[in-house]
Amino acid sequence: MARFTLLLPCALGAAFSLSAQQHLVLPDNHNLCESALQLGNTGSTTWWRTTGGRFQVIYEASHFTGNAGVTGPILITHLKFRGEDGEPNVGGQSWAGVTVELGSTTLDNTTMTTTFATNRASGTMGPLGTTAVTVLPSVGSTPNNYNIVIDLVAIGASFVFDPTSPQPNLLIDITMPTAATVPVPSGALMTFQDTVGGSLVVRGEGVNTATPAALTGTSSTAPPVVGIEFAGTGGYASVIPARNELYGAACGGSPSTFYQSFLNGQAFDITGLTLTPDNTVAPNFYIVTGGAGAYDPTRVNAVPNSIADDAVVSFPLGYTFAFPGGSATSIGACTNGYAWLATSTVADFSPTVAELLGTTLTTSVARLMPFWYDLHAGRNTATHPNSGMHVQNDTTGGPGNTVTYVTWFNVGVFNSNASVGAGGHAVHEMQMVLSEATGVVEFRYGAMPLFCSNTQGTNPSHPGFCGFTRGRIGTVGSVDPQSRDLSIEVPFTTSVEGATSNMGQTAVATPDVGGIAYNGRMFPGQSVRWNANNVPVGSTIGIQLLDIGATRPGLQLPGITAPGCMLSVTTGALFWELFLLPPASVTGTVPFVVPAGFSGVELYAQFITVDLSGPNLISTASNAIKHTVGLD
Repeated sequence: MARFTLLLPCALGAAFSLSAQQHLVLPDNHNLCESALQLGNTGSTTWWRTTGGRFQVIYEASHFTGNAGVTGPILITHLKFRGEDGEPNVGGQSWAGVTVELGSTTLDNTTMTTTFATNRASGTMGPLGTTAVTVLPSVGSTPNNYNIVIDLVAIGASFVFDPTSPQPNLLIDITMPTAATVPVPSGALMTFQDTVGGSLVVRGEGVNTATPAALTGTSSTAPPVVGIEFAGTGGYASVIPARNELYGAACGGSPSTFYQSFLNGQAFDITGLTLTPDNTVAPNFYIVTGGAGAYDPTRVNAVPNSIADDAVVSFPLGYTFAFPGGSATSIGACTNGYAWLATSTVADFSPTVAELLGTTLTTSVARLMPFWYDLHAGRNTATHPNSGMHVQNDTTGGPGNTVTYVTWFNVGVFNSNASVGAGGHAVHEMQMVLSEATGVVEFRYGAMPLFCSNTQGTNPSHPGFCGFTRGRIGTVGSVDPQSRDLSIEVPFTTSVEGATSNMGQTAVATPDVGGIAYNGRMFPGQSVRWNANNVPVGSTIGIQLLDIGATRPGLQLPGITAPGCMLSVTTGALFWELFLLPPASVTGTVPFVVPAGFSGVELYAQFITVDLSGPNLISTASNAIKHTVGLD
């Protein structure tokens, strides 16, 4: 890689190597998504506008001198902006002649004015650069990738900024002189990641207008999230978000349900699953193995059964399909990536454990879930011919050998561009196959988007589920197996439905408690402890384990782990907290306080019960949590 060195005036006494780039995010508490509590997001179209316009943003020095550790002058080389968290977009929209200028100012969120010239006159502006700006693809992660990247060095607009100077705050001034060029398949410009919490939390302010030549604009306490690359001391080699992931597998109960819950930002890594009943006529349980037949894109009709959002297609099977706990003569295939094993017409778009098990959704019945997600079967009709949800029977095998296919053929997601003619922002190829002769179920996958992320709802912490459930059984919900890593922790056998859930574990954090499911995130200053639930009655010793390593797949050894149980941390795990005669619900009391400098460290937590006099040392185990320590 070529190296360039820029020598600043001798009065500054500094030299910056442009090959040694550091990073930070403005504001510094918006690295994972616009809300630290992981709730829904909305984004904004008032900064980067399809119509053209102008905006200024001020971010205060504390974002640089605080956790980022900038202690003097730095050379800002790149400005970056990202689209709304969780939204995929193919990009391609562009502006010509965009002007970019940075400056230092004494103004802050309480004194910034709505007059562009006044804000500029309050400090010192750097050189003006002019460039064409093209929106890059957004992968739909949480946080989303940067889809506008401006190389300030290349356009002559790099700026020496000193947050310790008498003019300590950063001013960004950007003008789009004309409307954007918008390719039809791309659709209108996506919303861009803005901030929440108000100016005192954000420690910044913004002013914007849709008129490029306007002298004044409208003030906003929700400026855009801005990524900064710079040369100098402080910052981070890379900005790592604080993430959690459920992995491993729990035991201790008798669930007929199994599922994997994907959390925000987690990769979808299941390549196929096969569910084989113990007998075809009246199954008691499923034997679940990894892998399935190849996704077959020819199993589609002349036209889709549905291209709608939140639709259920009732489909008579023409035979009786038996599953553990029941049977069905028709299915209700939903555009949201699952099929009811009944005539239900409920189109459930908000994946939660309670709805899956039927504890809150009383109409939840048995269903198979190749990927229950907030999909939209009609998003890609302009770009992918015949896309949509297709349901069909293959009867070529003769009587008793019908095979039913439900194919989500090149379907999109709800939280993507809906402009006329647009499409292809997210493309899902998946298939559920039912065999009349054997009762076998296959989940098959073609090309799938990499990331699972939130939608626009208020409970986006579980963006998706894969698995099987009986839902509500009589007047109660199914017992909870806890999330299982279906890409690794296979094969396994489900249980005959009983009265006991598998043992679970929950991370609890302060001061940022986290979202509905995405709780206990680790970043400097967070205090995290762990609770356990569904601890078997009569347990002698409960142990909260903490480790810097994991065992994947989990360790299963006769005499060490009870049948169906596994150790998902390593054999050298730390006994973080010990409980004698633990109750059914254990509340952790010993917190782990995340120190500074731990960014990128992975910690693994699992709760187990130990029986020193029984046939197996580990008598019960929860699934495990992988914590990645990050920057909020």
